[in-house]
Amino acid sequence: MVFVCDNNSSDGTAREAQRAGAVVLHEPVQGKGHAVRRLLRDVEADIYVMVDGDNTYDLSGIATAIDRFRRQGFDLLTGNRLASSASHMRRGHGTGNRIFSSLLKAITGVGTADVLSGLRILSRRLVRSFPAVSSEFEIETELSIFASRMRLPAADFPTHVRRRVGSESKLNTLRDGFKISAFILRLLHREFPLRLYGPLGLLILIVSLFLFAGIYADYLATGLVPRMPTLVFSLFGIAGSMALFGLGLILKEISNLKYENRYFSYLANR
Repeated sequence: MVFVCDNNSSDGTAREAQRAGAVVLHEPVQGKGHAVRRLLRDVEADIYVMVDGDNTYDLSGIATAIDRFRRQGFDLLTGNRLASSASHMRRGHGTGNRIFSSLLKAITGVGTADVLSGLRILSRRLVRSFPAVSSEFEIETELSIFASRMRLPAADFPTHVRRRVGSESKLNTLRDGFKISAFILRLLHREFPLRLYGPLGLLILIVSLFLFAGIYADYLATGLVPRMPTLVFSLFGIAGSMALFGLGLILKEISNLKYENRYFSYLANR
C-alpha cells in the first residue's frame, strides 16, 4: 500500500495521490521532518519504503533491494544516488552532497555513502524506536546516525535520480549548506559532545596557556605582573577549557544512556 503525506501543499498533491489510489495523510506543519514523522507514526507495516514525492528517484531496483533487505536481516538500506553516473543532480547540489556526506561520515562514523538520500528501506523495529526530532531534510541524516549509533545492520543499494519534470527543487545550495552546517553543530552537541567540546576546550586551553606562559616569564624576569587583564583572561580560559571538557563528558554519558533506552525499545519491537 502507498501512503502520501500532504504537507500543507497547494499544488493538488492530495487530490492526485488519492486519484492514483494512495492513502493520503495530512500534516499541516510544513517541513519534511514533520511529514516523515507523521507517516512513521501513523503507518503500520513490517517494512517501510520511504521516498521523496518528486518522482525523481529510480525505483526499478526496489523489489531486488527489498528481497535483499529481508534475506540479510537489515534494519536500514539507503538508496545511493552517488553510485550511478546517470544521476541528474545540479552541480552545486551534487558537489555539496558529496562534501557533506564525506564530512558526516568522518565525524559520525555512518556507513552510507549518501547520507542525504531520500530513498530508504526501514524495518518496523527501527521505525518504532527511532526518535525523529528534525523538522526538515535533516531527517535522513538523523536516520543514518541513529542506525550507526545503535549498531544496526545497514547498507546501501544503487539508485539514481532523474531530472525533475514540471517542478523545481526548493533546495538552495548556499542557504541549505548553512542549514546543514548548523545541523552538524547541533548534531555534535547532541550525539557526539566530546567531538565538539573536546577540541574546542583543547584550543582554548592551548591559547590560555600560551598567554599565561608570557605573563609568568615576565614575572620571573621582573617580579611584576604588567599585564593583569591578560593574566585574568588566561586564567578564565584555563578554567573554561576544563569546564568544556567536563561538559563534554557529562553530555556523552547522557547520550549513552539515551541510546541504551532506545536499544531496549528496539528489542521490544523485534
